[in-house]
Amino acid sequence: MYLRSSLLCLCLFSSLSQAAVNCSALAEKISGTVPEFHPSVPGKVIGTGRLHFHEAPDEACANKKIFVIPGDSLTVYSSLEDESWLEVNYIAKSGDDYTGWVKADRVEIGVPYGAPSDGAEEASVGDAQ
Repeated sequence: MYLRSSLLCLCLFSSLSQAAVNCSALAEKISGTVPEFHPSVPGKVIGTGRLHFHEAPDEACANKKIFVIPGDSLTVYSSLEDESWLEVNYIAKSGDDYTGWVKADRVEIGVPYGAPSDGAEEASVGDAQ
């Protein structure tokens, strides 16, 4: 009986270790392969509570020390194809900047940097007539 329970535990731990995510490897694997915003776009944190940065787009890769809160401004660089995660940059009041992945449903994406405003576009069309 003892041997059987030991084998069962060993099998469980073995399957758990195989299921663990190697965040560094995942981050390296997707680097440069995800669709990027050109130019980058502004984002604003929405929802409630802290939004933790992740080393890679996986819940297991959370960095509990780096987070933003609702109302904070972000720069959005890229998105997974299924649009579930965004790669963003945040500049703290101290001037330190942080880049990482966050859940997309917590970010309101704005108009791309440098894009003409609706009024400016209408003025250009009017000037051409």
